[in-house]
Amino acid sequence: MLDDVEMDASSIMARLPALRLLLPLMAGILLHELLPGCWLPVAMVAVALLALIILRVKNNSPLASHARRKCHIVPLWVAMAAVGWMAAWVAAPPAVDVNDVNGNVATGRIESVECSEKSMSMLLDMLNPDDVKTPVKFHDTQIMLSTRGCNYDLKAGDLLEFTLELEEISNLGNPDEMDYAKHLLRKGVRYSQHTDVKNVKKVGESATLMTRAYGLRQDLQHKITGSRMSPDTQSQLIAMLLGNGDYMSRETRELFSRAGLSHVLALSGLHVAIITFMIWFLLFPLDYLRARKLRLIITILMLVAYDVVTGLSPSVVRATAMISFVFMSMIFYRKSTPLNSLFLAALAILVFSPSSLWGVGFQLSFITVAALMIFYSRFNVRYPENKLLRYLYTTLLTSVVATFSTIILTAYYFNTVSLSSALSNVVILPLLPAFMLLGALAILFLSAGVDVLLIDKALDAMCAAMNGSIGWFASLPLSQDDVYVTWVAVVVYYIVLMLAALWICRKRMSYLLAAGMVVIAGMVHGVIVDLNTPRKGLVIFNSYNSTPVLYFCGHNAMLWVPDVETDFDLKAFERRHRAFLAHHRIDTISLVDSARMELPDGIVEHPCAKLYGLGMIAAGKGRWKHYAPRDSDETVKFDCAIVTKGFHCDVATLKSLVDCDKIILSGGLYAEDNKALEKECEDHRIPHYNIKTKGAFVKMEK
Repeated sequence: MLDDVEMDASSIMARLPALRLLLPLMAGILLHELLPGCWLPVAMVAVALLALIILRVKNNSPLASHARRKCHIVPLWVAMAAVGWMAAWVAAPPAVDVNDVNGNVATGRIESVECSEKSMSMLLDMLNPDDVKTPVKFHDTQIMLSTRGCNYDLKAGDLLEFTLELEEISNLGNPDEMDYAKHLLRKGVRYSQHTDVKNVKKVGESATLMTRAYGLRQDLQHKITGSRMSPDTQSQLIAMLLGNGDYMSRETRELFSRAGLSHVLALSGLHVAIITFMIWFLLFPLDYLRARKLRLIITILMLVAYDVVTGLSPSVVRATAMISFVFMSMIFYRKSTPLNSLFLAALAILVFSPSSLWGVGFQLSFITVAALMIFYSRFNVRYPENKLLRYLYTTLLTSVVATFSTIILTAYYFNTVSLSSALSNVVILPLLPAFMLLGALAILFLSAGVDVLLIDKALDAMCAAMNGSIGWFASLPLSQDDVYVTWVAVVVYYIVLMLAALWICRKRMSYLLAAGMVVIAGMVHGVIVDLNTPRKGLVIFNSYNSTPVLYFCGHNAMLWVPDVETDFDLKAFERRHRAFLAHHRIDTISLVDSARMELPDGIVEHPCAKLYGLGMIAAGKGRWKHYAPRDSDETVKFDCAIVTKGFHCDVATLKSLVDCDKIILSGGLYAEDNKALEKECEDHRIPHYNIKTKGAFVKMEK
């Protein structure tokens, strides 16, 4: 069986030369993640040179050269691994000593800016002294700057001057949370700062290509939102054509997700293919002028311009690169292999943006396209003769292949599984090209200052029809389920998928037996994970604006939020902590209100609770100061007091009013209050736990 696999691998490498470069490049990027030491690429280059010398010396005859022919690729692999490591090293944001730079004045260029009612969030590209006079030197450093208050005059490309108070971005420390700090680090952002908008001063402008593109995208979004279309139509048009899903409501996103159609809202290769068709159709007069090559070149250039305007997302760049390679092969009369073009596109993206390897969009888009190409090239698919049946059959088959090629990754990253997508895509995808074509036409008219009511009404009708169909699919029993998947399950799934495909193609029982063994190993791992998962516990989550206290026992849980008396968004909490809830198989969460609530070994009667054997009192607003136990005048002994954002007192007073062993400082406290209270606890030597700095307070058992 190993010989068969080796033969298959060598034949694949021969047919797909781009794969020879892509795999070692990816290995180099992975090595940088595991071994960031600078000695590694030097060692790899030395190994490559040594291998070249050995092969040159040993190949002193034609016979010896033929015998070692397969070894000639080894130096190239090692060299490409070194290139991958170096690309990842160059792209990594530099680390600075915040103690040295804080307090100094620095200047940064706004790359993107988002405003809300009371705050702003900006991505700044910090500038070197050579660009702008500043006492602090930065090199390729980006920071997230948030402000209290808004300045609506600021835009992308503006230069800001402010006093540095940087903090390294860290995770909240909640169980099963996404590693947000590493996610931003791979995007080039290591530090953040929060300040008052009055402390930020505009000192000039320094527009770049990307800031101009961002400004153009913002202008187009404002024109769309100012049109007479319905809000749903506006938000979906912005998401599908401009790649910005921030205008989508949470309810609409959840609806698309439950129907397995999240990829329709995210700008991807499907949308680029439709845009390419529209551009290609508009340039048809060039064929009559015998300028087909010019038609191909203009299409490529317009696609690149579209990529820049929409923010160069990996899925869009991948699709554009693939189409460009195919068009270039037509221009230069070279034969093009679709899979080879796909791997060349991945190679180009990873050389210039190695962090894309960790991106969800990059992984999903490349795996989906590769699975479809392999399926249609390797499997003998028979199509119905009727055109309508053939279209429906092809769409359904494509949807099934795309769904099952990425379903495990979707479950791993988003903790959701939707099996209705195969059917919903058959209904929705035919409407998508017409919706995007009308949308592009509407944007052209809006850019010229004309709002065509007929087009707006047509788009509203199509949007209503799509949303109605999506709502029906979302209500199906197989629409969505919350799951918890480990990275081991992802590896097992793709190994089994590969072995099953080889068995179908080659009909060798050894592949099927190997797949069965891998499945058994995966099931054993799943059982071990399940047996080690706690079924009962208490978690006080780290949150910026509240103090969620969750107690769960079996499949049921109750959520106590002592510092939010009304209007707590339970659905948002469930979405935010979907991985944790799926991991511990929590099906039902009851939100504690003013009434008394109980679960086995858990009782809450605000402002007190007895959860998982811990007696606690919430010290927030003034109600806790006047607490007295029912039918008794004796002082109650508490294990801990949770200090929430409504606390307006000092630690000494708290201890005099409440007999408790430990003080828990909530993550919802303002930063200044949190630091002051922690210092008080340290000065008075009071046992305490600071959720904001140490992460969630967790107590669980199996």
